[in-house]
Amino acid sequence: MRHRGNWIAGVVVGVASGVLSLIFPTLGWLLAVAFLLGLIRASPRLPAVGGLFLGFGAAWLVILVRSHLECQAFDAAPGQECGEPDIGSWLAVAGILLAVGVLLTVVAWARASRRG
Repeated sequence: MRHRGNWIAGVVVGVASGVLSLIFPTLGWLLAVAFLLGLIRASPRLPAVGGLFLGFGAAWLVILVRSHLECQAFDAAPGQECGEPDIGSWLAVAGILLAVGVLLTVVAWARASRRG
């Protein structure tokens, strides 16, 4: 049961730090690092780290894709132009973070179910 609580805490902090890292980068990254440092004494760590990466990557993907779609919708109107930077590499980073989070979560659940 503690696995689930640690995972949920990781997801909540991951989403919060992911959003903040795009708005106030220093604060967002500081929150993520503080959570990871707090995990030094926690047990089990793996679900929390998996949740952190999953939440962080998901927040980045949602916000970046949303901004891209809003820019495309703005461009569709006649006489309007949205100067959007290339965010392809940032989308790849977000996807990797999300994939790492999913992988760590699956490994954590597999270890927890093996122990009983």
